[in-house]
Amino acid sequence: MKYTTLAFLFLASVLSAKGQGQVSKEVLPMSLFQFQFGGYAPYGDMAEFYGPFGSGGFSFALKTKSNFIFGADFNYFFSNNVNDADTRFNELRFENGLVVGNEGEFIDVIVQKRGFAAGLYAGKIFNLFGPNPNSGLELRLGVNFLEHRTYIESREADIPPLEDEYRAAYDRKRAGFAAYQFVGYRNFSNSRFANFFIGADFYQAFTVDYRTYNVDQMEFTDGNYFDFIVGLKAGWVIPIYKQVDDRFYIQ
Repeated sequence: MKYTTLAFLFLASVLSAKGQGQVSKEVLPMSLFQFQFGGYAPYGDMAEFYGPFGSGGFSFALKTKSNFIFGADFNYFFSNNVNDADTRFNELRFENGLVVGNEGEFIDVIVQKRGFAAGLYAGKIFNLFGPNPNSGLELRLGVNFLEHRTYIESREADIPPLEDEYRAAYDRKRAGFAAYQFVGYRNFSNSRFANFFIGADFYQAFTVDYRTYNVDQMEFTDGNYFDFIVGLKAGWVIPIYKQVDDRFYIQ
């Protein structure tokens, strides 16, 4: 698997090198393979359960000769910052905060944040600055499907109330559609390797409960929520585009 990955990265680097001399001279249409990561802070209803979190993901986009960008992306959210991690499923805990497994031993249950955002976007690069006409200020607008929940796991032993379908009664899963915006800088290097973007990410999600009952709170759920997320995202880009033949012929 490691050698396959290295071979792919080498091939992608070779492909991205084609026609590099022309990047500095004119706006080129490109296919963009992008690997991205970021850090976010939640606001609105999501902040009730979670603190800051990270993300990792990938994107594919098409850049036109007019510097418009059309793409699709996926971002996976993860964090240890669960606000009520020490009090979730309190009815199963002892005074020391630990839970007892099937064999009577104390177990420290893992409680983490998980989620994702996946969707489509359209944007444009404005060549106000940068090393060539393909680089500059980038603006994006899009729509995503966003989901977040609490990941719960006991790795040391089985705990029936936190296994399989019973675990869902504690995970606070919510999901819905979100508006998406990005404001940042995109760079296509004349020297081939420094192809990247970096900027501010914004999500405004209108989510609903996917669980009908929270066991620990002993209440039915059927709410509508507003989750506002602000973050910083960066990505490494593999651009692929048609080679321009610069050769001259004399007859």
